[in-house]
Amino acid sequence: MEKELAVAIHYLKKADPVIRKLIANHGPCTLYDDNSLIHQSKFHVLAWAIINQQLSVQSARSIENKLLNKLSSKHIEPEAILPLKEQELSACGLSRQKIRYLRTLGELVQTKQLILEELNGKSNDSISDILIEIPGIGPWTIDMFLIFSMARLDVLPLGDLALRKSLALHYDLPNKATVNEYEAIAQVWHPYQTIASWYLWLAVD
Repeated sequence: MEKELAVAIHYLKKADPVIRKLIANHGPCTLYDDNSLIHQSKFHVLAWAIINQQLSVQSARSIENKLLNKLSSKHIEPEAILPLKEQELSACGLSRQKIRYLRTLGELVQTKQLILEELNGKSNDSISDILIEIPGIGPWTIDMFLIFSMARLDVLPLGDLALRKSLALHYDLPNKATVNEYEAIAQVWHPYQTIASWYLWLAVD
């Protein structure tokens, strides 16, 4: 992965002066370092993404920390989530809807109706087609999974508000920029849209 990231950085520096400046400002890409979600299970990353839906980073992190404390673990797994009562999960800050999503996902994995390891080697579109059928998993959650669990380097998560805000700021886009306008900017990042997106995220933290 280190070699791939070095190639990506070299490519992006040449392809886009805005991203080149962000790389200079923020330094090496640590997206897949020792503390990254890439080292967690696929279930954990999906659960993390569900928790993070439509929340600020700070709020989601608080809920995640409370849940991990409740589980007495650094990992979220089906066998740990499913025995918990709704009141216990609610006390961690999870909404009733997200509790249902996490439980449904846990049951699918535990009963082997969904075998996440079988996603290895599948295309992004194939993974999306499988996951989109699961309650609570939409395009944004799938993009987060592709980036943080599958380490796919050419994902453009335009469903992410922070990314769109950063794009608008750094590329002087109008407030109501269209998807086509965002995609036109990102086209030059291919096949490393994930890495460019990561630097744009850093720029609005």
